[in-house]
Amino acid sequence: MDTLATLLAHDGAPALVYLHHPHHTSSSVRASLPPTSAVADAVELHTPRLLYAAVLRRVSASLGHEREGEVAKWDAFVRGLREVWAARGKGRAVDNADADGNSDHLTLVFFRAERLKTVLGPTWTALTRLSELANLPLTVVLASTVPWDDVRPARADAVEPVMVYLEPLRRDELRETLLSGSAHPLYPRFVDLVLASLGQLVPPAEVAFAADALWPLYTATLPPHAEQALLGREDPPADAEPLAISVKLLTDLKHQLSLALALAAESLLPRSVGRAAFVRALHPLGEDGAPRQVSARSIPRPPGLDLPLAAQFLLVAAYCASYNPAKSDVRLFGRGTGPDGKRRRGGGVRRAGYGRTRVGKVAQRLLGPKAFPLDRLLAMFASLYAEHGVRPTDLESDDEVAVTAAQIERKRARAAERDEQWEDEVDAVAMSVGLWSLIPELEAQGLLKRVSPVDRLDNVMLRCEIDYETTKTLAKALKITLDEYLYEAMA
Repeated sequence: MDTLATLLAHDGAPALVYLHHPHHTSSSVRASLPPTSAVADAVELHTPRLLYAAVLRRVSASLGHEREGEVAKWDAFVRGLREVWAARGKGRAVDNADADGNSDHLTLVFFRAERLKTVLGPTWTALTRLSELANLPLTVVLASTVPWDDVRPARADAVEPVMVYLEPLRRDELRETLLSGSAHPLYPRFVDLVLASLGQLVPPAEVAFAADALWPLYTATLPPHAEQALLGREDPPADAEPLAISVKLLTDLKHQLSLALALAAESLLPRSVGRAAFVRALHPLGEDGAPRQVSARSIPRPPGLDLPLAAQFLLVAAYCASYNPAKSDVRLFGRGTGPDGKRRRGGGVRRAGYGRTRVGKVAQRLLGPKAFPLDRLLAMFASLYAEHGVRPTDLESDDEVAVTAAQIERKRARAAERDEQWEDEVDAVAMSVGLWSLIPELEAQGLLKRVSPVDRLDNVMLRCEIDYETTKTLAKALKITLDEYLYEAMA
């Protein structure tokens, strides 16, 4: 933090700084920024119109005046910066900056900088030359948890930034930082418990986030004592005694927090549930103050994905492509003959013991998703959609009871013709512009990730970013038994 603050504290600050902070959250970085700075998040501001307008509005606020209106083009954004800078000094913000920082230099900070190529397209690299193009004394700080080598454009049309790397806090430094959260006598013991449980699993800044949510659960059942005002409760009675810390008390509190500690790593830290909902769901006391049973304390499930039907099939196919080896596609998605004599897709030639892994081989679900080519995704989508998609009424099988050999033959011919027409419709959907346009939308929502370079048109590689439970929920809504299409069944 000190390195960044030193770079930005004088008029000769570099025009471009790349801040690599894999061990710190964006909120902890903001504290070291000068007063005349504007902060933008490339995930929150996911279109050029939102990004440009928000940056101009926040720059205006930091310089002491207000600005409204939309900005959709790069030229208008640069002109707006010049106008805002020329009109500076009309408020009290710059006077405060004279005492606390540098009012003659502007700082623009873009968090989640790796997303700028998605928000602004190939022209995002113009931000790296913003000081030169706008002819203003400003510094652009690109902040990301991703290294610069993974963000640098392939055409090398961005200038090389000054690199700043924020190292992780040591355990003693993190403990000292956390201890400032409360002056309660139990807080040091609580900090040691949280560090022992989560300190090796998550970055230091995430430990502080989890501690804020776990502290009310840890102290919920404490009896009235002299220090209870430090917990946000009403003032203690005049005859209240200081809290007696004993081994039994610490053991009971540790047992009380065990469930919350486990669920914090699974739900709270990945942000599957909000902090307030987490505390409310796991609080050991009910609204009437009576103890709650452990079985009644559970994390609420996040809301389902509101996606079009084709996008749901696409995500289920993407999950299977990420977790199945390519050699299993024919077995799991190829055609087989069912008990009724009809040809069906999926699981037609499954052999005994399918889904088991060899001794010493790590299951793919533990290694994470693998990248897959786009044509494999489309083939799996076509297979799933042909088998489980809703057919038009004129292509559904009829209920005619065939008696004679001629009737049976005519029925088979009609069924084969309907199947062929349905296959043609599925192929048209799989190769349609509407389906292909869903892929960038799913990328923008973080459900799919493009692994290959953005400017590559052939051999596009993707990766599925949703988990098993989410995929199983989507598959259930589509009336698909997901485990029948997985090489290593998880259920």
